[in-house]
Amino acid sequence: MKIKKSIVDKRREEILNYISSENTVTSKELIEKFKVSEITIRRDLDFLQSLGKIQRFHGGARINKCQDSANLLLENKKEKIAKKCADFINNDDDIFINSSSTALKVLKFIKNKRVNIITNNAKASNVKIDPLVNVILTGGRVSYPKNAMTGTFALNNLKSVASNLSIIGISGITEEGELTTSIIDEVEINQYMLNESTEKNILVCDSSKFSQSANFKIGTIQSIDIIITDNEMSRSKVENLEKLGIKVILV
Repeated sequence: MKIKKSIVDKRREEILNYISSENTVTSKELIEKFKVSEITIRRDLDFLQSLGKIQRFHGGARINKCQDSANLLLENKKEKIAKKCADFINNDDDIFINSSSTALKVLKFIKNKRVNIITNNAKASNVKIDPLVNVILTGGRVSYPKNAMTGTFALNNLKSVASNLSIIGISGITEEGELTTSIIDEVEINQYMLNESTEKNILVCDSSKFSQSANFKIGTIQSIDIIITDNEMSRSKVENLEKLGIKVILV
């Protein structure tokens, strides 16, 4: 019987989290913990190694320290971007936030402001937030490992509310200025968030997203009012964006 991809993705995410917590584990240990066969664990470890997340050795695996260090640096950039974004949020704002990990981080930096957050990111329920912040989840089918809620149910619920501000993260931007995502199921939801906010669209992403792109278009850079990114962004790219009337903030 074929196992659903979402189940496999979730198991692999849990395996990676376990290896991260233990640093080094044996294959036998993983087989016993996750109640799967030796060949399944071998495939899962091969997959995680192909992503650069772990290092295999005979009989087990360890976390990839180089990858771990790079991840910490990236997380630090995301934290700074998210913290700066929170400065643009005002009392009584109604805000769309998509499934981006950077956009989600904005939640914890909103302080002493009564706002409504409407998001399709199921991970929002685990974020420690200010008591004045009201989080509304769209519901829908949950896809792993991002925990994004998608599908007709999520989109219809999203259409039943309104926002004056959208905070969007992306997978990449093409040379032509197209905003892209790697998840086809998220296209309609991201498009709706960009098109239906009444005041501003804020793009939050690290500078590497400007040199890569994904398969599915959600909009164009012209739909963005403010970009918040890290200070590794090239001056020429900043100037080109500012010529389009977009405010660019480097942190």
